[in-house]
Amino acid sequence: MGCTHSHPGDRFDPGRCSASCPVCGTYGSANRGEPCAPHQRPGSRERCPGSGRPAV
Repeated sequence: MGCTHSHPGDRFDPGRCSASCPVCGTYGSANRGEPCAPHQRPGSRERCPGSGRPAV
């Protein structure tokens, strides 16, 4: 589904999304309740365990 905070003619900006990872708090490209995209915790090289969980 993706983030609904896009505007015609604009590039996608994850900063316009209001949902974040329930584990590390990183804002991503999901709306609340949608699965978080695979990502890394800030300062880590490992995949965050919140990847795939519903964004909050």
